[in-house]
Amino acid sequence: MKSRNKFIGLLILWLLTLALLNDSIGQGKGKGGPPPWAPAHGYNAKTRHVYFPDQNFYFDVEKNVYIYLNGGNWQVGVKLPLIYAGIDLKSATKVELELNTDTPQKYNADHKVKYKVKANNGQGKVKTINNPKGKKK
Repeated sequence: MKSRNKFIGLLILWLLTLALLNDSIGQGKGKGGPPPWAPAHGYNAKTRHVYFPDQNFYFDVEKNVYIYLNGGNWQVGVKLPLIYAGIDLKSATKVELELNTDTPQKYNADHKVKYKVKANNGQGKVKTINNPKGKKK
């Protein structure tokens, strides 16, 4: 009877360990989480996209993908193309957009004007911008 109780206790401990490990990986603490420069999960739940005005591309925080121009067409990918390889995204100017949409690039013309790159753009600046109507676009 004692060995059965020990076995059940060890089984429960093992299952709890697996559940905690799975939870930490699911929150981006393990491999495959968000990039180090991205807003922390839960930090600002309204932020769906990060816009990089100096380079004119987006990062979708929810889907963990980049949205960028390639030959005049918008592309979606898990990695940025090589032309952005030398950019330090931690110190780059970022704008946190609160747009509830899968296609923030539809508003790129507005974003380019609103967040126009300046000669002295103050690297590392982060702005949070919301969609006042809160509607899906």
